[in-house]
Amino acid sequence: MRFLKILAMTLLLFVTWSVHVLHLGVFSPPTIGASSYSLSPKKGEWIDKSRFGTHQLILYGSPYERGLESGRLTRDLMYREEEELTQKLRLFIPSTIVFAAFELATMRWFWGLDAYLEPWMTEEMYGVSKSANSEFDVYADAFTRQIAYHGVHEVGQLAVDQGADDMGCTAVALPYRDGFVIGRNFDFEASRILDSEKIMKWVFPDKGFAFVSVIWAGMVGGVTGVNEHGVYLSMNAAGSMDFRRWGTPSTLVLVKALQNSKTAHDAVQIIRNATMFITDIFVVADKTSAYRVEKSPLNIEVFTLTLASVVTNHLIGKTWTDDGFNEYRRDELTSAQRAQRGEQLLKSFPDTRSLPSDKVEELALSVLRDKGEVQGQPLHLGNRLAIDALIATHSVIYNAPDNVLFVSNGPSVSGTYTGFDLGESFARQKPVITRTLPRDPLVSDSLFWGVKLSAHEVTQAQRFLAGGDCDAGWQHLEAARTAFADSSGYFSALGDFYQCKKERARALESWKRALELKPAYPRQVALLKEKIK
Repeated sequence: MRFLKILAMTLLLFVTWSVHVLHLGVFSPPTIGASSYSLSPKKGEWIDKSRFGTHQLILYGSPYERGLESGRLTRDLMYREEEELTQKLRLFIPSTIVFAAFELATMRWFWGLDAYLEPWMTEEMYGVSKSANSEFDVYADAFTRQIAYHGVHEVGQLAVDQGADDMGCTAVALPYRDGFVIGRNFDFEASRILDSEKIMKWVFPDKGFAFVSVIWAGMVGGVTGVNEHGVYLSMNAAGSMDFRRWGTPSTLVLVKALQNSKTAHDAVQIIRNATMFITDIFVVADKTSAYRVEKSPLNIEVFTLTLASVVTNHLIGKTWTDDGFNEYRRDELTSAQRAQRGEQLLKSFPDTRSLPSDKVEELALSVLRDKGEVQGQPLHLGNRLAIDALIATHSVIYNAPDNVLFVSNGPSVSGTYTGFDLGESFARQKPVITRTLPRDPLVSDSLFWGVKLSAHEVTQAQRFLAGGDCDAGWQHLEAARTAFADSSGYFSALGDFYQCKKERARALESWKRALELKPAYPRQVALLKEKIK
C-alpha cells in the first residue's frame, strides 16, 4: 500500500511538472498596438520563380506588417515545409512516448529564451504565425512553433557535435579591384524543398536599411544577405566548448546586422555585442573590406581579410587552439579537407584584383562547384569531402565592387545563377536582373536526382541488412545501382549484403572498393578497415 501511495504521488508530481512545462513552454504573443503599424500603404508582393529562377518576396513597413504579408503570400509553402520537416522529425524519433519526452525536455530547456528576442523579432514572427496551419498545433501553437523553428540551426549544430552527419558550408573570398567577390554554399539537408522553393526576401522596413536575404517561407532570420549599402553577411556553422544556455539565434543576429549597418565594421560590432548560444563563423564584407568573424557564446575573434581566403566550419583563432569540439569539426568531419582543397585551388589562381569581373566570378564559381579532394583527384558525386557535395540548399556569389548578387536556381549549385543589380533593385524596390552564370556542365538535373535517390536507397538497404533481412536489402541496393552506383556508400552496403549472404570473398571485394572511393569520415574508414580485417 505504501508503495502504491509513493507511486501515485510520483505520477502526480510528474503530471503536474509536465503541465507546468507545457504552460511555461508556450511563448506569449507580443502586444500589437498602433505603433505596430506603419504609414506605408504598400502591400507585399510575390513573384513566382518562373520569372527569375527563384521566388521573390517583397515586403514593406513595420515588422508585424511584414510578418502578416509574408505569411499571407507564402501560406501554402509554409504548410509544405512544416509538413516535410515534421515528417522527417517523426522518422528521426518514431516513438510517440520518446517524442513527447523530447518535446517536454526541449520546452523546459528553452525557458527564458524570449528575453533574448527583441520586439521587432517577435512581432514579425507573430505576424507570420497568423498564416500557419492549425494541423500542427498538436506540437505547439503557431507562434511558439515560429520561435522554435528559428532555433533549428542551433539544435542541428548541437546534433553535429554529437555525431550526426556534417552539414558543412563553404565560403570563398577573392580580391577584386578594391574589394572582394565572395561566394558561398549553404549546405543544409533538412529538406530539399528549402532549395527548390527558396525565396529571395526583399525587405523595405519602416526603420533601418533595406536588405535582401535568401531564405525559405516563414523565415524571419537569415543566413545569407546584402543590404542597400552593399554590406554582405553570411554564416558558416562551427562548434566550440563555450556554453551558454540562452541567447539570440544566430539567424536573427545576422538580420539585425543587415538592417542596421552602413559598413562591414558596423556589422562586426553588432555581432560582437550579440549574446549568442551557439558558435558560428560570419563572413562580413562591404565594397572595400571583408572580415572573418568567429563568434562563440563566450568569445569572439575577428580577422581582416586581405588575400584570397576559404572559410569552412572550424575555428582558426588562438582562443580555440585546444577546444575539443573544434578539433572534432576539423579532424573528424570534412571541414579541414574542404579548407585544404579550397586553399589548393586558390594557389592555382592568378592575381584576381585586376581581372575582368566575369573572370573573377567564374573562378569563385569553380571553387563552389569543385568536386576534388586535396590531392586533386575527383571524388564520386555526392561525396561529403567535396566542396560541392550536392547538398547546398542555396549558393550565392556577391561581387561587392559591382554590387551584383548571383543566386543559384538549383538544384543545389548545379543549375544556373541569376545575377541581380542590387543598386537598381533597391532603388526601384523590385528585382532587376543584370547577367547570369552558366549551369554545371558535369551535373544534369537527372544525374543530380539519381545521386540523391541512390543515397536514399543505400540508407534503406543498410537498415534492412542491419536487421538481417538480406533480400529486402538487396532490393534497395538494386534500386540504388540503377540510379547511381559509383559511391563509397553503395559499395559499403553491397559488402554488407554479401556478408549477410555469407559470401566473404565478394564482401571483401566490395568493402575494398568502398575504401578506394574515399569515405568522407574517419569513422567510416575505420569501420571498413575493421570489416576487412
